[in-house]
Amino acid sequence: TAVLHNFDENDVNLYLSNFSRIFRTSQINQYSDMLWNKLSCHFMLQSLFKDVVPVVIAAVSRGKLVGIDIQEKDILTWTCEYLQSGHRVFAKPIEGSKGKNAKVISTADELRKWIVGNDGYMLCELIESHPYSSEIFPHSLNTIRILSIVDDSGPYIVAAVHRFGNKDSAPVDNWSSGGLAAPIDLDSGILSEATMNPVFTSGDLKRCKTHPDTGAVIEGAVIPNWPQVCRSIARMAEQLAFLPYLGWDIAIAPDGGFRVVEINSNTDINILQIAKPLLSDERLRRFYEFHRVI
Repeated sequence: TAVLHNFDENDVNLYLSNFSRIFRTSQINQYSDMLWNKLSCHFMLQSLFKDVVPVVIAAVSRGKLVGIDIQEKDILTWTCEYLQSGHRVFAKPIEGSKGKNAKVISTADELRKWIVGNDGYMLCELIESHPYSSEIFPHSLNTIRILSIVDDSGPYIVAAVHRFGNKDSAPVDNWSSGGLAAPIDLDSGILSEATMNPVFTSGDLKRCKTHPDTGAVIEGAVIPNWPQVCRSIARMAEQLAFLPYLGWDIAIAPDGGFRVVEINSNTDINILQIAKPLLSDERLRRFYEFHRVI
C-alpha cells in the first residue's frame, strides 16, 4: 500500500487505512450478509433491477444442478444444450471474493465432468464485453468498480475504477489476481493510465498507458454512456439505502447498456485511492465520521 500510494510524497493521513477498511467500513451496512452470499444478492437485485441483472441459470449443490432463473425439469440437459448451441457459462462460488475459483465453461462435456464433486457454485450467463473493453483485453470480462454512499443528502458516487484482466488473472480481472486498475474521471468517463498490483511486480510500482499483453491503449479510453451509467447507479443506490455503502461491479455490454455483476458490502479501497485519497473528499469524510470509521 505504501508503494502504491507513494507515501514518501503523499500525505498518509488523507488515505483511508487498510485497518479502517477491514475492521470499520465492514460495520457500516447492517444487512451485509445478503451481499456476501451472491445467490441471495442475485435474488434481491433481480427483484428490483431485473433488466440489468445477468441470468443465473443454476446453482451447483453436491454435484447436481438446481435451476434458479431457468426452471426446467432437467436443468442439466437444458444447460448442456445451451452450451452446445455456442454459448458459454461462468461458474463462480456462491460465497467468496476476489474472483477465486471462478471458471468459464465452454462445452457440455466440460460441464458434466466439472460438476461432479463440486458444491456451492452458481452458473451464470457469460456477459460479453463492449468492444472498447474487449479490444483492450479480450480474455476476461473487464468490470468497473463504483463506490456509492447514501447520506442525508441522498445518493453520491464517490469514485470509480476500471479493471482489466491480463494473462496472469484471466478469466477474471481482479486486482488481487494480478489484473490492472485504471481510475475513471467521474465527469467524463475517461480512463487514466492503469496500475498493476505491486504484489505481482516484485514490489515495484508499474503504471501502464497501454495494456502490457495486447498493446491496446488504456489511458484516454472513454466508457460509452458514462453519465447515464452514473445516474442509474445513483438511483439504484438510493433504492438500496438500507445498505448505504456499496461497491458496485458492473460491465458495459455490447449494446451500450450495463449489467450489474455483483455488489460488495466492504469494497477494497486500494484501487479506489489510486487517483486520489478517499479522505480528501469532504462529503465522504463526513460519512465515515458519522459511521465511526474515522
